[in-house]
Amino acid sequence: MQQTAEVSQATYRQRIEKLQAAMTVLRLHAVVLEPGPAMWYFTGVRWGKSERTFAVVLPAKGEPVWVLPGFEEGRARELIHVGEDIRAWQEDESPYQRIVEGLRDRGVAAGRVAIDDEARFFVFDGIRKLAPKLDYAGAEGVLKLGGMSGR
Repeated sequence: MQQTAEVSQATYRQRIEKLQAAMTVLRLHAVVLEPGPAMWYFTGVRWGKSERTFAVVLPAKGEPVWVLPGFEEGRARELIHVGEDIRAWQEDESPYQRIVEGLRDRGVAAGRVAIDDEARFFVFDGIRKLAPKLDYAGAEGVLKLGGMSGR
C-alpha cells in the first residue's frame, strides 16, 4: 500500500485560490460546502455529517468562514488548516444565520452562490429562507473548474 504525503496548508490555499478564480469566471460570489469530498479536497477537513450543520463558506474574495456547532469547536479548530473565521453556533441559535452573516461579511448580499451538490436540502433551505435575494446554483461546475475532479 502506497503512503500519501500530508497535504500542506499552502496547497489548500492554492486550491482555494484556483476555486476563487473559477468563481470569478462563472460569476459566482461564493461556494458553500458541507462535509464531503469537496470540503476535504479544498480545506483538508474531514467531518461526518450529522443533524448539526457544519459548513464552510468559500467566498470569491477573502478568507473562508467556518460555521460549526459550539460543542464541536475545540475538535474543529484542530482540523481546520485554512481560515481563522470560525463561527460557532449554540443549540438555541441558527447555523444558517451564521452562514448568511458570513456571506454578508464577505460582501455577498446579492448575486450567485453555489451550494455543494452533496449538501442536504434542509441546509440549503435554511440558507435560502434567510437570504432569499441570492441566486443559488449547484457547485459541480465550479468545483471541477476549480480543480476538483472525479466527483
